[in-house]
Amino acid sequence: MSVMFYNTANTQTHGGFEQYYYSGNKGASTIVPRVYYQNKKNWYGEVRYNYEELATFSFNAGKTFSNAGNISYSITPIVGAVAGRLNGASAGVNTEVDYKNLFFSSESQYTFSAQSRHADFLFNWSELCYQATGHIYTGLALQLTHLYKTANTWEPGVMIAFSFDKFTFPLYAFSPVNNKRNFVLGINWEWQRSKSGDRKIEVPLVARSGEPGI
Repeated sequence: MSVMFYNTANTQTHGGFEQYYYSGNKGASTIVPRVYYQNKKNWYGEVRYNYEELATFSFNAGKTFSNAGNISYSITPIVGAVAGRLNGASAGVNTEVDYKNLFFSSESQYTFSAQSRHADFLFNWSELCYQATGHIYTGLALQLTHLYKTANTWEPGVMIAFSFDKFTFPLYAFSPVNNKRNFVLGINWEWQRSKSGDRKIEVPLVARSGEPGI
């Protein structure tokens, strides 16, 4: 999901839990949980399940580079391991950009399969959103999946989300006008902690989501 939170650069620890429910037009459904943590030095780690493939865990780590200003940004390169029905490794980058009430986020990842090169794939989830009020934001979303030696699959979509305190509830509709439509509902929670007396610099942190590469 892409709701804009604010954290303290180099002085604040934060983390959270995200739970996404995927439902397709044929009645198939998938639950995708994610737990993430970032320390005060901006080292980032996360654990996901059912993301790259069903019945598969993934473990990712990286470091966030960010800057606050009229246009704020955050870039987090990550590498990780994948284990379960799909075994291998992954590398990617998460990017967020914030300007006034507009924000853009993009999560790109290439997954390498240890079982077969034909199971390798590139996945990207991007969003451009507008925060209409303090508790509601809406926008456009796009998913791109590229399997090894296979044509790209593009899935455009729309989304709306509601935030209350530390909770956010996003709803996505992908390919809503054809028979391949699918929906994503999220329930997300984030916490953050800072030491008293620390110098606070506000930079955007976008809580991200992605579809399982299945």
